Amino acid sequence: METVSLKLDDEFLRALKEIKEPRMKKQTFIRHLLISGLKQYQIDMAVKKYLDGEVSTWKASEIAGVSLRKMNMILHEKGIELHYSEDSLREDLE
Repeated sequence: METVSLKLDDEFLRALKEIKEPRMKKQTFIRHLLISGLKQYQIDMAVKKYLDGEVSTWKASEIAGVSLRKMNMILHEKGIELHYSEDSLREDLE
């Protein structure tokens, strides 16, 4: 594991203090937030690539780090229609 130093502004630190569980260490909570944010970013990027037609649902699930079933659920929850073409099938089989 690598140590990374960050400068955080006062507003962020105040917000952090308000939502952090009292018994949780600040660095543990920030690590949790970073992991959650990264996971959401991966999902957002996968959805964007899917909407742009760059990837299939299978590839989107790999980018997001979730199962194909979970990716389909995410797309459904966002009101995005699933489209699976012959080209997508070929891409997934490569």
